[in-house]
Amino acid sequence: MVVAGGFLALFVWAVKSGQFDDTFTPSVRMLFEDKKKEKKEDKTKA
Repeated sequence: MVVAGGFLALFVWAVKSGQFDDTFTPSVRMLFEDKKKEKKEDKTKA
């Protein structure tokens, strides 16, 4: 029960501190990941 209460307290603290406020980035994250992979591949080929 103590461990569960600790996790609950940490979750409440994270929500209140703004940890989960970014609602835009998850919806476009897949668009940015492909570009990062291409840049890494180009550097290794050169």
